Amino acid sequence: MANKISFPHSSDWGVIGPEGDFKLPVASVLGHRFQLVDGKVVDRYDGVTDDDVRKFDADRVLKQQEAELEAARHALIQQVKTEAGKRIAATDWKVERARERDALNGTTAVQDVYAERETIRSASDDAELAVLDLVTLDEIRAFTW
Repeated sequence: MANKISFPHSSDWGVIGPEGDFKLPVASVLGHRFQLVDGKVVDRYDGVTDDDVRKFDADRVLKQQEAELEAARHALIQQVKTEAGKRIAATDWKVERARERDALNGTTAVQDVYAERETIRSASDDAELAVLDLVTLDEIRAFTW
């Protein structure tokens, strides 16, 4: 195992090899765990094993993916809400017409329009619940309502 590291691109990511410019503070094959601070090699992971570093990295990636998935779900739910609002607004003219006819004829046509709007709300609620059950970004991208 090489015990030297260089920082050819930036002080934030090292390249481990026998021709390195600096001695490693701990044995490792993971260049990303080290950074160069004021001319000194610093171990970001405070001397833990490479296996522990890999686990920390995997945990961090998993948390980031979970956060991205939650953000995508939230955005999709907002899209569903917006679409439901547009669909309901598109029936405004029906409400006006039904009210006029009800006033003229003594009917209850406006109730039918209200029921139609409620069906949209219910479908929107169901879609939002379905979004919460999506577990991958591909499922979220493929979701339609």
